[in-house]
Amino acid sequence: MTNVTDMLAAHAKEVAAIEKATFAEPWSERQIEEICGRYGVVARVYLEDGRVAGYYSYNCVCGDGYVNNVAVREDARGRGIGKELMRDMVYTASLAGLEGLTLEVRSSNVIARKLYESFGFKVGGIRKNFYQNTEDAIIYWLNVGGNDDFKRG
Repeated sequence: MTNVTDMLAAHAKEVAAIEKATFAEPWSERQIEEICGRYGVVARVYLEDGRVAGYYSYNCVCGDGYVNNVAVREDARGRGIGKELMRDMVYTASLAGLEGLTLEVRSSNVIARKLYESFGFKVGGIRKNFYQNTEDAIIYWLNVGGNDDFKRG
């Protein structure tokens, strides 16, 4: 049984705390509440002992998934939670019939880049000075359409 489930507005406070601790430009608690249950958005959390240990969300746009964020609480890192979230993300995208997933990541975020690449994400381009006009974003793409490798049986 997986620990990954749909994100609810009740999770927004914990998700916002992870956002704040992880990202230079975090989403607010209100922004997180607004995506919960919204049509065209998939937002899921990894629960551990009733607490949010990690989460992801993506928007469904024209048959593809645009990943907003993936993050794991600092004290929960290094235990495979990020991999479980990624596995779930690819599975939900495939199940929904999406053709692909795309995301941007800081060029300096080697840990995240290795995680994405381990799931088959390929570099699709670079956005120069994307983050606060100082750091490039690496654009990643994964084809999930018809990908049986991530389907659960």
